[in-house]
Amino acid sequence: MRQFLWAVWLCVVAASASAQTVFQFPEDEEESAFIANEVIATFYHELGHAMIDVLQLPVLGKEEDAADHLSVILMNDIWEEEAAANILASDATAYALLAAQREAGGEDPSYSDEHSLDMQRYYSVVCLFYGANPEARQGLADELGLPPERAERCPEEWQAAAGSWDALLADATPGGDNVGLVMQPGQEGQPLADLIAEEVVAINERFGLPIEVSVLVADCGEANAYYSPSQQTITICNEYAQNLQAMWEASPD
Repeated sequence: MRQFLWAVWLCVVAASASAQTVFQFPEDEEESAFIANEVIATFYHELGHAMIDVLQLPVLGKEEDAADHLSVILMNDIWEEEAAANILASDATAYALLAAQREAGGEDPSYSDEHSLDMQRYYSVVCLFYGANPEARQGLADELGLPPERAERCPEEWQAAAGSWDALLADATPGGDNVGLVMQPGQEGQPLADLIAEEVVAINERFGLPIEVSVLVADCGEANAYYSPSQQTITICNEYAQNLQAMWEASPD
């Protein structure tokens, strides 16, 4: 199980900042942790899309919801409790900030979008994470405003989501003929890419895929992160991290 040592990580970021010309993590530790945590959660989400595509997995319901579920499962399974809770809290906060941003901009909810509404996703990820370990996470659920009537169903929701993904990924093991994720070369020393590179190592220790999936941090011209089925590539956009920073700094709290 992994644990973030933020003070050490921020020193590494500061030391390598001169090589990073697109996105630099802010000096404020809380703000930097929020951005890094949410980038990790988003990477796990895009990994879900990649696995569904490469492994040709059946999905009942929205693929976006299934990818959200895998993101929470990986938070729970890969990280130590405190670090996992921090990643989940940042993920939920990002949904809340995005919802507030849309409302402030007069943007109407898009009921036809392939994603669930921002606050639906907020409560879904909080519920799943809480459901994996209710006794240890009651305080977090209360802090994040999970209604008691929803909390009662969360252990069952967790069991359904985790059980489904476990069954689908039973053969996606490392070794043998399976390969894994590969960071595209030339990104070393860039803090955002280095952060993702650590996740690539952690994922490759747990899963194997029949074909390689490339991972890239790049300028995209938009605040986005996505998986490309035609190229088998997960892209985390520098603008996405920049937008997270802007949302954090614009939030009233």
